[in-house]
Amino acid sequence: MSLSNVLVTEIYGGVLLFVIAGIIIVLFINDFIRKRMVFACEAALRDQEKISQISVDNETAEYLRRNNNHELHRIDEMISKKDDIIRYKLCLKKRSFDFYLRKQNLWNYKVIAIKMY
Repeated sequence: MSLSNVLVTEIYGGVLLFVIAGIIIVLFINDFIRKRMVFACEAALRDQEKISQISVDNETAEYLRRNNNHELHRIDEMISKKDDIIRYKLCLKKRSFDFYLRKQNLWNYKVIAIKMY
């Protein structure tokens, strides 16, 4: 092996290391943002009055009031964005919900509507 081959291998190895580190950082930030969205949804479920204000219909509000102490969980990671509204699909017990969120600042989200399926 010549010296130039070793240098090229070291350069490609360094570039590959930076690419892998960048991918890991992006995945970490993505997971943190999703956890902040779930936290905003859980915070909205703790307030009984807020549930009735942001629920789309009475059936949704009644179900959320009865089961608000259970944990939200992600199943299919369905997130869509239209204009400034983020639609995040979460499950509570055996029911599926669409939480409509609006971004307040870099890390905080506000739940503006909840719809049950």
